[in-house]
Amino acid sequence: MDGTGKGCSGTPQGGPETPDGSDTRAKLVAAAERLFAERGANNVSLREINRAAGQKNVAALHYHFGSRRALMLAIFERRMAGINQRRLAMLDEMSKAGLDGDCHSIVEAMILPLAEQLADPARGGHYVRFLAQAVADPDVDIGDLIRGRFDHGFAAIRRLLRTILAKLPPAIVEQRIRLASKQMVYALADRERHMATGDGRPDDLWLFIDNLIDSTAGMLTAPVSNTTRARLDDRSKLTA
Repeated sequence: MDGTGKGCSGTPQGGPETPDGSDTRAKLVAAAERLFAERGANNVSLREINRAAGQKNVAALHYHFGSRRALMLAIFERRMAGINQRRLAMLDEMSKAGLDGDCHSIVEAMILPLAEQLADPARGGHYVRFLAQAVADPDVDIGDLIRGRFDHGFAAIRRLLRTILAKLPPAIVEQRIRLASKQMVYALADRERHMATGDGRPDDLWLFIDNLIDSTAGMLTAPVSNTTRARLDDRSKLTA
């Protein structure tokens, strides 16, 4: 409990939620995801979310969530719980097939579960753009929101990548993993944006996803140039 009669995610405690309450909560989460995706979390008022969710009671959002942070956590829970489970399942199948050391397979397990959000209209057309807004927002600490909750699959992917890229300088490996993560989110968000406006053929989606996986694997495993190694050496001397 957080002292307000709500649990850590902001859901009212003290008895089962009524069907109407559950429906209201789902509408608020969906409305917040859409508005945050379009404009960013800090540019949307809680009153606007209430209105977009069709709630006449201006206190509805505060009652169900208590804070903007709890609302964002609910959005992540709605989407990332399934994405995390899908990643873990893919990693399990990959391990059984003996592909733990195959970069392309690891990257596929990283990207495909998120990319599938675009392929299924029933899942909504806003989550990846919401995620991109959150990644770009210096006031949003995604790690704090999802760590230990929905990131088990991604944490395992990072460990596998560090292992197969062990011949590269550790600083380069960490930078490339961060770049790959952001490239994945921003590229898919841009694609989602185009799909929302009807720009681009639906049958091009899987070509785009496959090429994104290929290019990300290529970026991770690319040789380190002499120029980059020299800059890395210079940095090491300055910090020695």
